[in-house]
Amino acid sequence: MNIVFIVHYFPPVNSSGAKRVEAISKYLAADGHDVTVITTRKTASDGGFTEVYPEGVRVLELDQLGRVSASQENSGAFEPMYTEKPSLKRRIKDVVLNVLGQVPDPRLPFAISFLSPMMNAQVKAVLNRADVVIGSSPPWPLLLAAVICKKRFNVPCILDYRDHFSECHEMPGGRFAKWLELKIDRWLVGNASHLVTISEPMSSYYRTMSPNVATIMNGYDHEVLDAARLRANPPLPEKVVLRYMGIVSPGRVPHNVMRALVRLKASQPQLFERFQIEYYGGADLIKDALVKQYPSIDSAFSFHAAVPYQDSLRLIVESDYLIFAETSSTQTLSAQGILTTKLFEYIGAGRPVLGDISVDTLAGSFLRRADENNVIGVTSDIFFEAFSAADFYQRKANVVSDFAQGLSRRAQAHQYTDVIRQVLAREQ
Repeated sequence: MNIVFIVHYFPPVNSSGAKRVEAISKYLAADGHDVTVITTRKTASDGGFTEVYPEGVRVLELDQLGRVSASQENSGAFEPMYTEKPSLKRRIKDVVLNVLGQVPDPRLPFAISFLSPMMNAQVKAVLNRADVVIGSSPPWPLLLAAVICKKRFNVPCILDYRDHFSECHEMPGGRFAKWLELKIDRWLVGNASHLVTISEPMSSYYRTMSPNVATIMNGYDHEVLDAARLRANPPLPEKVVLRYMGIVSPGRVPHNVMRALVRLKASQPQLFERFQIEYYGGADLIKDALVKQYPSIDSAFSFHAAVPYQDSLRLIVESDYLIFAETSSTQTLSAQGILTTKLFEYIGAGRPVLGDISVDTLAGSFLRRADENNVIGVTSDIFFEAFSAADFYQRKANVVSDFAQGLSRRAQAHQYTDVIRQVLAREQ
């Protein structure tokens, strides 16, 4: 089959949002499909240029006018959404988000360029022979681009939702913005051939708009994890290394873990001294929490810049424990349906996880099923009890359970193949 993905997050940028399509496109190409990824031209403001294109995949980078144009690392500077000292540009973006939500997105011109009669000949040729076009979101204009391609090139389109567009609990926006997002989302869904989401709660939400919804979860790429294990360094003696990889948003501060550490330092300081807690990526919210709420445990923490993906995986498999924190709210399907790439990479690595999250959430239940050594809960008592036990300080063997093995990206590529064939059969 000729399969075209339209995405924003993709190599060369190092982003967790890129890993889904990056891996699935790689495995689809390995299975003999002709795979093209049409993506936005990147600058340094999108993140570090540390990643390579997946093998066997044709990649076309387009600027905002739809012209083929290579990414430029020497232009712009990356600034995370959650930072201690936001720039003027970041503050303006936040004001716009708070008032108008996600609608005025900077990738809108890119999406609209698919209407242009001056479309690049190579892009036009790829879309003319496509069997299916898949737009992956966020950001939402990539869904619009896929719908435009469906109408212009008479090709089925699948909308791939990694997060909610409408009714997203993590995104700001006033009442009008939320109303408008829902209107746009309903229009997009109504004009798509099929939808794919990353969790059953998210699928339940979108089934209120369309019956044609499939769930293909996020996952981990076993090939890159195996390569990371081969590069791993031996564990540090006398230390228990806890790591968190990625940007920390407001719902991802592990307050219960931190409260347990405060208690441990007060009652058993010799055990506390063994902790070495490392954050990689944007962790200003953790720094702020240490200053304002948990100053007594500051000495155990260190903060590092984001690292290339392969190095990130190596650090994961070297860790004694991994820190996972996520909202435990079950009030909305958006909150219930969060299954981040980080969660699956942690599970695939086989290292034990300290999950500051309710076991009643989908993510919490996955951690519970993946490994009995995972410590999961939403009270400091659970973590304090674990920290006080002697066996906590003995390095655990890697555990990649049968459940975890079923979450690989290769398996998801096969699921995507099945969905595409169903769509093509129905369209014909």
